[in-house]
Amino acid sequence: MTSILRIALAALAGLAGLFTLYLIRSPGSIANERALELGAVTLLLAVTLVSTVWDTMRPARSTGAAPAAPAALAEPTLRAADADPVQNEVGRLLSLLRQHAEANENFSNVLERAKGELHESLKTEQVRIIISYLMIENDKMKGRTSNLQASLETSQRQIEKLKTNLATAEAQGLSDPLTGLKNRRGFDVVLASQLAGARDGGRPLSLIIADIDHFKSINDRYGHPAGDDVLKWFAKILSSNVKGRDTVARYGGEEFAIVMPATPLENATKVASQIKAQLDAQFWQKPGAPNTMLRVTASFGVAQLAPGEGTSALVARADSKLYEAKQAGRNRVAA
Repeated sequence: MTSILRIALAALAGLAGLFTLYLIRSPGSIANERALELGAVTLLLAVTLVSTVWDTMRPARSTGAAPAAPAALAEPTLRAADADPVQNEVGRLLSLLRQHAEANENFSNVLERAKGELHESLKTEQVRIIISYLMIENDKMKGRTSNLQASLETSQRQIEKLKTNLATAEAQGLSDPLTGLKNRRGFDVVLASQLAGARDGGRPLSLIIADIDHFKSINDRYGHPAGDDVLKWFAKILSSNVKGRDTVARYGGEEFAIVMPATPLENATKVASQIKAQLDAQFWQKPGAPNTMLRVTASFGVAQLAPGEGTSALVARADSKLYEAKQAGRNRVAA
């Protein structure tokens, strides 16, 4: 609503109100007094109704500041490049709540105006008009509340669906599709988190890096599908030898890693030796060819987090120990 129109409506409402007060305070001064008084009250209510409806339905302007919302309902400012589906849905939900709060405020203003006009001098017909007007406004508020409730329920379902989809996508993005273990990105996330926890709690943190020996020859001799089956078989053996707090990851290619929080170097070395012994005692069988068996060995490098050390340095030391194991003849543990 433009400023000129606001001023005009305000002036019209003021004149109608003054004329009504004059008729009430000076009974019998003008002919057809009742009809004029009723007309003045009707005009006053009509102006108030137009102003309220206009304020409620006016579109949000693209320029200028939006009406201030309560702190609890403040809509977050999101750049288009940074927005994600959950943020968009939350933003839409907050916008609905803000609009409903504004509608409540408008309705409250209407009630205050009506309260001011309900004085003892009003005639029965005038009271009936005011009450009818309030009933119309009440029906509008009931409709807005019903729409808001439906929107809230729809948004809640949408947000839950988006959260599930995002959690699934995130899990897939941190997992290796072949072995089901954490991938390199998942390993980085876990190691950084566990390193921070080890520092805060003053607990040890150890890392094992394992590499399947002569894996290229397995691919060359039996084919890449068989090589993939060896990787899955090796991943299961690693997972069966760790505790719930430990994390096994496919670090890359035929290289795997085990993050072991609250575990000193000695215990981590024992776990690596235990895995090595299990490999020595088993044979990999080619799927569909049970008579084709192969002994698969691996080399292990183990390192414990040192004071002031970061993730890169810890990985580098474990990798260096793995290199030592390879250089010493493979199928061994170096710590």
